[in-house]
Amino acid sequence: MSAVQLHLQLPPPSRARVRTVRRPFRPSVEPGPYRLPHDVRDRLISALAPARNRDAALALAVFLGRFWTTPLRLLSAFPIDRRELADRPDLGITEAQVRGAIRALEEIGFLDRAILGKGSRHKLMGTGELHRKPVLFQFGSDYAISFSRANQRAQKARERQRRTRQASASSAMASRFSAATAAPTVLKSPKLKTSEAEKVFMGELTPEPPERISANLKLEAALEQWRRAAEGQGWLR
Repeated sequence: MSAVQLHLQLPPPSRARVRTVRRPFRPSVEPGPYRLPHDVRDRLISALAPARNRDAALALAVFLGRFWTTPLRLLSAFPIDRRELADRPDLGITEAQVRGAIRALEEIGFLDRAILGKGSRHKLMGTGELHRKPVLFQFGSDYAISFSRANQRAQKARERQRRTRQASASSAMASRFSAATAAPTVLKSPKLKTSEAEKVFMGELTPEPPERISANLKLEAALEQWRRAAEGQGWLR
């Protein structure tokens, strides 16, 4: 190689052309029961803005966040089956779009491939064929920290709601107790009580009026006086 060739500047290596989109990326709020934390969503929208498949990538990120960011699953590795996720009604992307979305999420650091331990990357099937084990993914460190902080905020909010409900229940019980204590106690007279002995099978026993009782006593006194007079005259023996 001559000295002239050594001084010639080599051309820079060619870079892969990446399809980009220049119009702003303003996705609507995700419908459904789950929404990404605000900081995670803002970072994703900013990072995915140049990508042509940004809508599919954001949809896949929301889907993965819904099922794999709970406190018990956040640090675990998970597979992404393209065939199972294709044409799901709650996802709405094809198998090819799932493949491109995974690649886009890996490029921005939302997904990382889990480090496999020792052992073969293939497994023996029942038919005797070797199949490659599925690739496992984890959330990138920055996004995992954001999801963890969101879980902590949600847990604190649930604890505040629980304490509020307990305080409301205690206040209601105290109000009912004070109302019951302040209410005057109505004392019933023993005369108003009805004895079970005064009831018979055909109804209650009705006491006789005072006039009938006094008339019976006068009649008995007259009969007793007549009996004594008759004995004195010898009429009764």
